[in-house]
Amino acid sequence: MHLHSKLIFLVFLIVSTLSGFAQNEGRLGQVPVAQLTADQIVERASPSVALVLATRPAGETVLVGTALVVRENGVLLTTNHLIKDAEAVQIRFKSGEVFDTVQLLGVDERRDVAAIKISASGLPVLPIASGKQAKPGDAVTVVSHAAALPWSASTGIVAAYRSADEVPGAGSGYGLVQFTAPASPGSSGGVLIDAHGHALGLIVGSLMGAQNLNFAVPLENVLGLAESPWTKTFANGSAIQPPSTLIALRPIMPRPSQEPTVTPAAPEKSDLLKTSKDPDFILRNFKTMYVEAQDAQYFDSTQMKMALFRNDEFARLNIQLVDNPKVADLVLEVSYTFAWDYPFQLKHQNTSKVLLAGKGEGPFSGPAGAASVAQEFVNLARQYREQKSK
Repeated sequence: MHLHSKLIFLVFLIVSTLSGFAQNEGRLGQVPVAQLTADQIVERASPSVALVLATRPAGETVLVGTALVVRENGVLLTTNHLIKDAEAVQIRFKSGEVFDTVQLLGVDERRDVAAIKISASGLPVLPIASGKQAKPGDAVTVVSHAAALPWSASTGIVAAYRSADEVPGAGSGYGLVQFTAPASPGSSGGVLIDAHGHALGLIVGSLMGAQNLNFAVPLENVLGLAESPWTKTFANGSAIQPPSTLIALRPIMPRPSQEPTVTPAAPEKSDLLKTSKDPDFILRNFKTMYVEAQDAQYFDSTQMKMALFRNDEFARLNIQLVDNPKVADLVLEVSYTFAWDYPFQLKHQNTSKVLLAGKGEGPFSGPAGAASVAQEFVNLARQYREQKSK
């Protein structure tokens, strides 16, 4: 009896200890999962992280983004701003598997998340943890295709869980995990992973003005999109070029063979442009423009000018780019906001009056953002400049 009593006491002690440990640490009735090294996290996560290649109608630029497998039957989550205007889409996995037929399922425009589907089965799926319960200081790892460099990894910590209302340009009515792991264009749609190898959120954007102000939407808030019905099928992506041909980190842009020269305006017209307050008159008659893109963050003024030079339609607008703002009739200012949007304004040099305003999108590379701004600028200016030439 004495030995039997000891055994009963020992079993009771073990069960009580494990139960208390689980309640205090796991909060879910389970023993906590051991933390993994960054290498282990990346190795486990990479098979579930897909490379998304997309093209838009009448565009030669290949956009690069990231998607996360959330259902083993081929459902992935990515950012809506990648695929909302896409014509053709292709999905690539690190294993070498390529899928050219991609369907669009549900879309959450507020959170900038979309669900897509490919014809696959048995895909690896990461376990999911609550982004809302992530604490400031928790270690996190990002796996994405930063700056079009496939399957890149970075590490950092959770900075905060905050409302989108607090983040300039992010909208309102939902939560975001703020984190410090570096993210770049191409990281959009990437996965934020905790120290246990669990997926916390889908990366949707970053802010300029300081280093590593990056944000992810908690996955538990968008998983329901995976159950949405089919809405459309993108064009076959088999013709999309592989990632090795894509523009990555700020390439050295060749300067034009001949620098644009400034042709002085007729004195009387120059005076009229300086003093005129009529936007229509100014837009039809200005000759020179200075480009200022230092606030664009992911491309600079030189890259913006090169994007304009490469746009065939811009050449027909009869606008000369100059390197000295003092001799320019107008100034094109390009900036950056949340989720890799690039607002621009065309201002009258003398009055600072905004004559045209628009927005380019370049969520997956700086050069793509510059090209988008160039095209949107042409679309706005064409009606004034083409009428002038008739």
